[in-house]
Amino acid sequence: MFEHKEWMMSDAILTLDGGPQLTGKITESGGDYIRIRAITEMTQDQLAQYAEGQIEIDGKEVRVLMESAMPSPDDQDAFDLTMRRMTPPV
Repeated sequence: MFEHKEWMMSDAILTLDGGPQLTGKITESGGDYIRIRAITEMTQDQLAQYAEGQIEIDGKEVRVLMESAMPSPDDQDAFDLTMRRMTPPV
C-alpha cells in the first residue's frame, strides 16, 4: 500500500512505459493510490497516451497504472498525476 506519511512531499521519479521519465513531489497517498505533482511540457492529451509505468520513491520501485493526469490548479506548468499500484510494494 502507499500509506506512507513520510513520503509526503518526497521526490518521486515516474518512468512511463514507452514514454518519458517525469520527476515530481508526492502530494497525496493512501490505500493503493499515489498522487504526484510533476512539471512537464507535455499536454494532458499526450500524458493520457500512457497507461502504465514504474514509480521510484526513496529507492523503492513499484509498478503503477496511470489513472488520471489533471492540470495543477496551483501551477500552470505542472500536472497532478494519480496512479494505482499494480504490484505489491518491494
